[in-house]
Amino acid sequence: MFFLGAASFLAQPPRRCEKRSTKLIGWKAFKDPTFTLLLMVNLVHPLTVAIPTTFGPEFSKALGYDMKMASIILAISSVVGIPARFLMGNAADKVGHNNMLFLGTFTFAVSTLALWLPAAQTSNGAAWIVYNVVYGCVFGIFGTVINSVQKRHFGDELYYPYNGALSSIRGVGYIVGVPIAGSLVTRVKDSELHGNDFVKPIVYTGTLLMVSAFCVGGVGWLDGRKNGWKRAR
Repeated sequence: MFFLGAASFLAQPPRRCEKRSTKLIGWKAFKDPTFTLLLMVNLVHPLTVAIPTTFGPEFSKALGYDMKMASIILAISSVVGIPARFLMGNAADKVGHNNMLFLGTFTFAVSTLALWLPAAQTSNGAAWIVYNVVYGCVFGIFGTVINSVQKRHFGDELYYPYNGALSSIRGVGYIVGVPIAGSLVTRVKDSELHGNDFVKPIVYTGTLLMVSAFCVGGVGWLDGRKNGWKRAR
C-alpha cells in the first residue's frame, strides 16, 4: 500500500491534448510507410521470440545434455534477462528507443545464425550456452520499447487506434510462431533427435529476425529523412 500510494503521489497528472482518435484505422493507414513497416515488425518479431525457450530443453537434450543441465541452460537466459532489461532500458533512453530496438533485433538475428545454427550443425554445446546468454540480454528489448517507439512515431492522438491494430497483429505472431517452427523440426522420436533436426526452425527464426531488423532500420531511416538524423532515435 505504501509503495502504491507513493507512486500515485509522484505520478504526473494527465496532460492536456487534443481529443484522441477513437476511430478504427482503414486501408489508408498503409499509405504511411512507417505504419506498414511497424506492422511487419509487430507480426514478424513475435513469430520468433518464444522459439529458443520453447525448443531449448529438447535442443539441449539433442546435444547430449541430461534434463537437469537442459533446465540450467534454459534458466541462464532468464537469469541474464532480469538485469538486462534494466540495463537495456537505460541504454534505450540514451541512444533512442528505435535505435535500441534495431540493435537488439539485429543482435538477436546475428546470434541465431552465428551461434545457434552452428551449434545445431556441429553439436557444439559451448556455442549453445553462449547463445542463451546473448538471447537473455536481447529478447526482452522488443517488449520493453516497441510501444514507446510507436507512440513517438504516431503521436499521442493517433497512438491508440494504431497501437490497437498493431497489438492485434502482434498477438497473431505470438500464437502461430511456435507451431510453425515446430512443424519444421524433423519428425522423429524425441529420443532420436539430433542437433541437425533443428536446423530448419533455426534458419526460420534467424531469417525472420533479419526481416524485422530491416523493417526497424527502415523506420529509423524514414524518421531521419523527415526529422533530421540527429533527432532520429
